[in-house]
Amino acid sequence: MIFKILDFLIIINAIQGVIFALTILFSKYFKNTTNIYLGISMLIGVLINAQYFMMKYDWYSHFPKLAIFEDIEFVLLFPVTLLFYYLKFLNPSFKLKAKHKLLYLPFCISVILNLFVGGHAHFKIYTIDNLTWVPTFYAIEYYASILLNIVILIVVYMLLFRNKSAIKILVHHNLKWIKLFYYFHIVLIFTWISLEILGKLYPYEFTFILWLVLTTFFYWVGYIGIFKFRLAQNRYEIRKVIDKEIKTEYKKPSKSKSSISDEDNKYLQEVKNILEHEKIYRNPKLSRQDIAEKLGISVGYLSQVINNNSEKSFSEYINYYRVEDVKKMITNKAFDKYSILSIGLEAGYNSKSAFYTGFKKETGLTPSEYKKRHLS
Repeated sequence: MIFKILDFLIIINAIQGVIFALTILFSKYFKNTTNIYLGISMLIGVLINAQYFMMKYDWYSHFPKLAIFEDIEFVLLFPVTLLFYYLKFLNPSFKLKAKHKLLYLPFCISVILNLFVGGHAHFKIYTIDNLTWVPTFYAIEYYASILLNIVILIVVYMLLFRNKSAIKILVHHNLKWIKLFYYFHIVLIFTWISLEILGKLYPYEFTFILWLVLTTFFYWVGYIGIFKFRLAQNRYEIRKVIDKEIKTEYKKPSKSKSSISDEDNKYLQEVKNILEHEKIYRNPKLSRQDIAEKLGISVGYLSQVINNNSEKSFSEYINYYRVEDVKKMITNKAFDKYSILSIGLEAGYNSKSAFYTGFKKETGLTPSEYKKRHLS
């Protein structure tokens, strides 16, 4: 009874996966080159589960011609489409080149040879006199699928953790999401490899339970991925719009009535110049140390200069510039199609809560309220 319930849940998960993948591929809201790779990967995952399900219930014995479907090694294709998803996520301008397309070759060779053997074994279209090479081919195919998956995991690891300069990563883009996706990818591949090994050592069948858990989490992570990618893509496009916009002067923070020394004023102007022209406040990890090092002064003296001039602490001063940046964007029609959150993150906030708290502290309004009041 338990097994039947779990099998039912696997079927529901497969249906969910198909709907989810088709939504990614054809919805106007999510459709883009990057999500296409994610959607295709999802469909491939569903097909791999379908292969397992049909084998478990011995469909191939009842419908021999369906066995040709079992022979197609989708595990040779799955890591390739996921790799392209990683590359496109990290670099929106990434385009497939001939060297990338070569990664499809193992899957194409596998399909061609399996169809050739299937024409003889399953459809009796022709006769192959010499089949001695087939077991060797299946062994090579099996180990090649494991090796390819491991190699691509290593390649993605180098991209995410070791060689970020090798690709054009989004400036200040938070990689937490894609790293989480990668960790789950590791779990998925190594669980599959472990089950393959256990299947050869023990007669017990627990694979379907693990596939149920893994596919459930995979669809969940994929769903989160759509939101995270859309946010990242918005920020990438916002940055391009900003570059085209005519720069306008910021309203300067009000000065206190106390006198400012010439030396203080010199460094204050340098701080303003860095913030207004280099826009370094858009870096969510910006610290007092970063600016102090640029100016060649101590962190304490930098705080003193800012506080004496603006009656603001360093964090409040940086928040001011970020809020001004957000205000300019949310009241500009060129940014209407982008979410307010993506605008806030691009202005330098590292989270939704920090953005809304910082904005309301400076203006007394939420970003949405400010936009609505300004437009009215």
